[in-house]
Amino acid sequence: MSANLDLVRGKNSSLREEIRGAVERGDGRSFRQALHELAEHGLMPADYSFLASRLKELGSRGAERAGFKCQRTFLARSVTIEPLLPYILVEAALIGLYLECEIGSYGGFIDDFTNPEGSLAGFAPQLVFFVSDEEDLAGQIPSLCATGVAGDIGLETEKVSQQVADLLRAFRRFSSARLLVQGLVLPDRPALGDVADSNLDFGEGRAVRRINEVMAATCREIGDAVLFDQDLLAARRGREQWRDTRMFLSARLGISSAFFADYAKGLVRALRTLYFPPRKVLCTDLDETLWGGIVGEDGPAGISTGNSFPGNSYYEYQRILKQLARRGILLAIVSKNNESDVEEVWKQRSEDIAVSLDDFVAKKIGWQEKTESLRRLAQELSLGLDSFVFVDDNPVECAAVRQQLPEVLVVEVSPKEPWNHARKIAAVEAFDILSITEEDRIRSDDYRAQRERSELETRSVSREEFLASLRIACRPVDAREAPLSRTAQLVSKTNQFNLSTRRHSAAEIERMAMTRGWQTSSLRVRDRFGDSGVVGVALFETKGTRARIDTFLLSCRVIGRGIESAFLWYVAGRARAMGATHLVGEYIPTAKNQLCANFYPSQGFRPMPPEQDSANGNGAIFYELDLEKQFPERPWWVSFEPERNDDLTTRS
Repeated sequence: MSANLDLVRGKNSSLREEIRGAVERGDGRSFRQALHELAEHGLMPADYSFLASRLKELGSRGAERAGFKCQRTFLARSVTIEPLLPYILVEAALIGLYLECEIGSYGGFIDDFTNPEGSLAGFAPQLVFFVSDEEDLAGQIPSLCATGVAGDIGLETEKVSQQVADLLRAFRRFSSARLLVQGLVLPDRPALGDVADSNLDFGEGRAVRRINEVMAATCREIGDAVLFDQDLLAARRGREQWRDTRMFLSARLGISSAFFADYAKGLVRALRTLYFPPRKVLCTDLDETLWGGIVGEDGPAGISTGNSFPGNSYYEYQRILKQLARRGILLAIVSKNNESDVEEVWKQRSEDIAVSLDDFVAKKIGWQEKTESLRRLAQELSLGLDSFVFVDDNPVECAAVRQQLPEVLVVEVSPKEPWNHARKIAAVEAFDILSITEEDRIRSDDYRAQRERSELETRSVSREEFLASLRIACRPVDAREAPLSRTAQLVSKTNQFNLSTRRHSAAEIERMAMTRGWQTSSLRVRDRFGDSGVVGVALFETKGTRARIDTFLLSCRVIGRGIESAFLWYVAGRARAMGATHLVGEYIPTAKNQLCANFYPSQGFRPMPPEQDSANGNGAIFYELDLEKQFPERPWWVSFEPERNDDLTTRS
């Protein structure tokens, strides 16, 4: 044990030196790699201080070169936050965010959120944290609770809830920054006492829950905002220990130092949903993962699953997979097995398994290497490997995927502790979401429909005959009516067919939609096999006779059917209707959007000199189409249905 500890300490010391050297050299990528290696060993308080200092030395320019997303961050607060800051900075860096922080004045959050000429507005942040406490937002409630008068408690609770909601709405009126709102922790010792607080019509616990609910609802209302459920963390760790009372009374520090890291991890987990899309595919092993035992040796009757222990441990894992599928995560099987044996399991034990074979949109069952199976799945599903989560019990298989396919998130489970399978998947941050759209719910059906399309294509005489047989119908809708959450979701996560990859927030898109000269359209697509939902977004601005496309993207699920050309035809028509004679497109190359590199030239656009005021060194390539001489063609096999909310889409 001592030898292992010494080995870890030696490795950590070596990584610290590597990090220090990388920062001195300005080598952000080496710094980032060593940061993750150090974090894998478990970070101690001294590590957070060390790493936060190195991040500051690296600076925003070095961070940008290393691939971090740099964010000017303002912390509006009523409590002490400074000791927690190193933990927040480091945990944010681990998910790819570099935070340049400005801390608001102590207790100055009301002015920060309501004054368009105040400190927050002057800092012009891209991200804002709102960190407060029950005492500051709802300080009268405990005293009212002591009286036990439900009506008074209820009125004060609604008053506080409305004040907090108005505060957040006031902020959104002058700022489009992303916002994280810290929820309140339920009282560990409620004013009415444990029994009365739970049994009377209205108590302190219920009041705090109501305020948290209103904060969450207002976050959804104003967009690009998330509630950080601090109480969930406190409940897991123990509310009695969550706060060091002496430190709160003496220094207004709301979190015990023992939980600084837990707090930062929870906060950053909530923050992640504002910046990164969830992973889209969960690939699961079968033997000792989806069920206990080895079907090739134990047979269908001998594997462990169902209602009796330990089979119910695997059943819980299967239930988690079913839940993920219902909210839009694609399920796939990656297993070294005989396919006939696997099929026999579902024939004989279907009542003991919470997921059906039909719940899996793809299967790689055979004896090929799992790394190769994952590569093939990525090709078949037209998704990047960074969309995949791989679950397996075999340490060798997990190590091979980590080494050969580092983009894939690996979750290693233990056959000795199957009761932890479900817990480990529930803890995967990469599946966190802020909303579930209709497109998410139908995603599995859409991928099954894609298989049917592929089968039809193999039977068709020609490509055009196949496409015509699909009966593709497009319908443009106002980006806000798509709904807006789906439009923002597409803008934030679409990579492969995204000409500019600008990650506009929902608030920014809504602001465009209400600005004179802007056109904000989303595209819904369906064919004979089903409705793919909203799969495209086009944002462009017309000034005089020139219309400039800011954003043009399509989901990879519909690429290659002529829909991209048809959507551009629609955009050109709208631009012409708004008085444009020239349409300007911009392609900003990234590591993932080479698929659309030649899109504008293929549609008749001509290259033009880069616009120095817009390129900003991002390698942007500009193209122009003279709409009076040439017009994009709509593929004859793609039809357009009448536009919905047409009166909303034109602001000329």
